[in-house]
Amino acid sequence: MTDSLWNVSLADLRARTAGASPTPGGGSVAAVTAAFGCALVLMALEITARRDPSVRDAVEAGQVLLDRLGAAADRDVELFEDYLRARRLPRSTDEERAARDAAVAAASVAATEGPLTAAADAVETLEWAFSVLPVVTGTVVSDVRAGADLLLGSVLATLRGAEANVAQLGADAGSFTTRLDAVRRAAVAAHTRFESTPEEAE
Repeated sequence: MTDSLWNVSLADLRARTAGASPTPGGGSVAAVTAAFGCALVLMALEITARRDPSVRDAVEAGQVLLDRLGAAADRDVELFEDYLRARRLPRSTDEERAARDAAVAAASVAATEGPLTAAADAVETLEWAFSVLPVVTGTVVSDVRAGADLLLGSVLATLRGAEANVAQLGADAGSFTTRLDAVRRAAVAAHTRFESTPEEAE
């Protein structure tokens, strides 16, 4: 990848996503979505910090998460491009086929681990967002909740991409499926806590 997704305009990113190239795909778009979900929560905290400086620690924690979520967007593109390169390796001889098979297997594992890590980071961000919900007041509470909605959607979308790779993992497929399911359950549970908290109680 020649440039970061974060260095292009929104219009360019939209056009690239709608184009014929397989990247940026679901994983990178989901990571961008997660970053914007986190950013909405940070906005609410920054507004809250004007009158309540005690939330600065929460802001700093959110910035760390935002950096991780943002990096996942470019990382997803890189992992998929690595996988495509492995698929294009020559396979004319037994040695070439063996080398190609090993490269494809390694790239498939990496292309599954990457989304799993990104999804886990988004779950951690969901939990952070819920932890700051009580300190945010006024109309920006809706932004915290909107950020949580985006984060949940990001996790679910990210895991769909990971699931597409699991079938190619052979003996490792079962353990990856177990991990995918655990992250999905954690995301739903974290988001459910938002839904279980009445807005009037905030």
